[in-house]
Amino acid sequence: MNVLSKSIIGLLGATTIAGMIYGYKEHQHNRKWEQQQYQNAIYWVQMQSMYLRSFDFSLAEALAANSPVKRQEAIENAIEDASLIMHELANASATMNFHGFYWPSYESFTIDSSRYLAYPASEKGPSLLFDQLEQIRRMRKFARTAMPYVDRMKVNGVSLTDIQQISAEMEVALAKLDEISIYGNKAFNEFQYNLHPYNPTKPGSVFAGEPTYEATKLAAKAKTFMGNAWNKGRGKQIVRMVSGGVSPEFGEVMDFTLSDANGRKTSPYVVTLSKSGHIIRVTRSGTQSETSHQTMNEQQAVALADEWMKRWSDDRLTLVTKEQSDASIQLVYIPVREQIPISQMKVVWRFDPRTGELSSFDASDYFNDYNKSFPLHPKLTAEQATVALSPNLRAAGSPKLEIHEGKLVYEIPVTGVEGVTLAYVNALSGSTESIAYNP
Repeated sequence: MNVLSKSIIGLLGATTIAGMIYGYKEHQHNRKWEQQQYQNAIYWVQMQSMYLRSFDFSLAEALAANSPVKRQEAIENAIEDASLIMHELANASATMNFHGFYWPSYESFTIDSSRYLAYPASEKGPSLLFDQLEQIRRMRKFARTAMPYVDRMKVNGVSLTDIQQISAEMEVALAKLDEISIYGNKAFNEFQYNLHPYNPTKPGSVFAGEPTYEATKLAAKAKTFMGNAWNKGRGKQIVRMVSGGVSPEFGEVMDFTLSDANGRKTSPYVVTLSKSGHIIRVTRSGTQSETSHQTMNEQQAVALADEWMKRWSDDRLTLVTKEQSDASIQLVYIPVREQIPISQMKVVWRFDPRTGELSSFDASDYFNDYNKSFPLHPKLTAEQATVALSPNLRAAGSPKLEIHEGKLVYEIPVTGVEGVTLAYVNALSGSTESIAYNP
């Protein structure tokens, strides 16, 4: 065997060994990461178990108390427990990266409980009112339904996948329970109003001068807009107003949802309209649909959003952003006028790709600038805007005209200053309005 052959064989051997070492280190790294995720999950489960029991215990104490003072102390303890549950939920969502975990009913339960409990805590009478008792009983049912599932999550030998599966089962069970009644609850709303009296500000001028409609007409507009998302359910379905108020930007607004003939909410969606009939947003509460198993891809989401957009407004907007993850497809539409995109007037759609259902719709950014006029004709050319850049910046791409923060600018990709990726040069004056900064 000659020297060259020996060298090649030696090199191949060294490469193979190096690959094996790298693969082993990568495997070890992934294993450590999985172990850390598992430890984080177990810690979270243990905290939830402790706080849930404490929450239920405090509510039980409140019901068993023989004086208003003792009852108030117990309810205040329950409020603190609910706050701790929400804190741990926020930590799990923000820092632990628990892929596939989804707790909308559990989150709604803790948030709504925390908001509502201030009402029975304020009761000075010898006993709680009927609604206060009813909501506390619902809270206890939520807690006592969730606790066995949480206990299963912390059993020795349970895996991260098992915890994920059990949490999904818990969500299904919780979604079947009666919600904590804070939306449309007259007694609770009156308490909130007396606690924080509303001092009217000058109504928003966005829709000033437009004709206004009664609640029945607005309900019909909401139903038309929601289309098939609301044409579901057995028996007679009724669109009813659940709340309303005055927005500094939009003036008087009203929220509508769908219910059955007995007033029981039959849809997770709440639609917010201005008094002049503009659909401002759609929000959703509760878990994923149990009946929908229709997955959705990005193309299907775009087709559905386009169909919805036709019912929303005569203003034909342009789809500019598509972002997809395991749990969400986000689509952003903006107006383009005289070939100038107005990026601040966003309309944002979010869909759940696992069910094909709408997660949310938000046109508030669009309506914030609804009646504004924008400069659409530049005084500087793209070349002149590039020359106007700081001496420390160099153009790294072609300038593009757009409306940015209400001004006509050239968006210019740049290099030269660490962390600065874009410069926005005023297309009328040549001044740099702002930058895009990545730390």
